[in-house]
Amino acid sequence: MRSRPGKPQPSYGALRDRPSRQNTTKYLSGPGTTKLQMEKMGDLLEMLRRFDSLGSTKEAAKEVFGWGVEDVLISEERPGVDQVIIQFFNGLIIDARHILSQEGVVEFGEEWEFRMKMRTNLTSTIRYNVFYSRYIHGKGYLRNDIGYFENKLLRKMLEDFYIPRQRSIYKPIILEFKGLHDYDFFGIEVGTDHSEIYYSTVRQGREEAESEIDDVITRLNYLSDMMKDEELRKALKALDEDLCKVLCILCPTG
Repeated sequence: MRSRPGKPQPSYGALRDRPSRQNTTKYLSGPGTTKLQMEKMGDLLEMLRRFDSLGSTKEAAKEVFGWGVEDVLISEERPGVDQVIIQFFNGLIIDARHILSQEGVVEFGEEWEFRMKMRTNLTSTIRYNVFYSRYIHGKGYLRNDIGYFENKLLRKMLEDFYIPRQRSIYKPIILEFKGLHDYDFFGIEVGTDHSEIYYSTVRQGREEAESEIDDVITRLNYLSDMMKDEELRKALKALDEDLCKVLCILCPTG
């Protein structure tokens, strides 16, 4: 992959060419399904409403989306809001929030919002989230979030040692996580057993809803391939190994 014209080359191995736009949505609403317009990400909000009306089951997801469904997980995130995760065999995930209360619908203007994600096999000792943040004075920048740690000494070590090194690893490629419009973005959440590359939250009336489904899926695939770069993986592995050594000293009992 080559970086965008006019952008500095990443310090890792040669990046692959970004793939051309593909008609990935041709697999949506397969034979025997209810035909819905599925071109933009906002159209998936209507599909989620249809999925809900059919009972929110694996069979309902397969009928509505047309992809092979691996699992449907529904849990209460907080009072009045359910988290609905639809996992597909093609590696895509729809991670949705279903607003159940009338107050919530009035507040958000919509009963559904979601993120489209793609599973990858990158792992880390501690969970983190890296993404291209919204503009400051016309420019974007890298954000990395490792959550909250009660151990003050550990938190200090992470802030002084881990976060700066992590930022230096991701900084050369963060522009590849830039969104398709002005304020949308892509990111990656990494955990202890898997990771997920994602597109920013789609909600009715936001610019994410106007993105083409094909463009989002193509970019997710591109980023997934990019994260397999050997030099990038080697740098992240070395950082994780150094972190484990420090954790053994600061937290010997785990």
